[in-house]
Amino acid sequence: MGESVRIVVDSREPDRIIAMLTALGIGVDRRVIGVGDYILSPECAVERKTTGDFMTSMFSGRLFKQAENLANAYSKPILVLEGDVAGELELRVNPRAFWGALLRLESDMGIPVIPTPTPTHTADLLYTLAKRLQRKKTEKMPIHKPRLLTDREWQIYIVASLPNIGSELSKRILKRFKTVRNAFQARASDLERVEGIGQTKAERITHLLDRKYEEGKITKTG
Repeated sequence: MGESVRIVVDSREPDRIIAMLTALGIGVDRRVIGVGDYILSPECAVERKTTGDFMTSMFSGRLFKQAENLANAYSKPILVLEGDVAGELELRVNPRAFWGALLRLESDMGIPVIPTPTPTHTADLLYTLAKRLQRKKTEKMPIHKPRLLTDREWQIYIVASLPNIGSELSKRILKRFKTVRNAFQARASDLERVEGIGQTKAERITHLLDRKYEEGKITKTG
């Protein structure tokens, strides 16, 4: 691939996408990012939204705040919309609100919105963008320090750090168990009752929480 291509990735992004980027030969620097989810160059950062998260954050107003922060921090901001847009719109009472949000992002805020049907396509897009942007890489990619998190955001972040648990599943877990401590003390059978957590994922979580820490050993977590 020639000169190494690197991407800075927010530590809360799915392990699946990280693995695919690594398999494509991308060097991944994983850390907490205050603005955006993927930093591809000093000018370009990407915010990734699943269709469900896009809709939820659109109605809460969080979408446009994040977009504004992205546009203020980077001259080439990009939003990736991942998932089945048509299927998501069929579930909505007012699908025109989606188109209004899209127009506001692209026309009013100047942020391109690129659709990807699956995480695999998202990884391919990030790989292609990073290669294009880093052909003449001369600067280190700036990392914007994260703002101070609220207690609620810390709760979501802590639970989301569990294996294969993103922010959406984290919210469901906290909604069911009420506190982070309760969530971490839950049995695998209790975790399975949360929508989106099957037996394998629940057992993987409890195994990790119960595993004795062994100093000096590096154990990969999938």
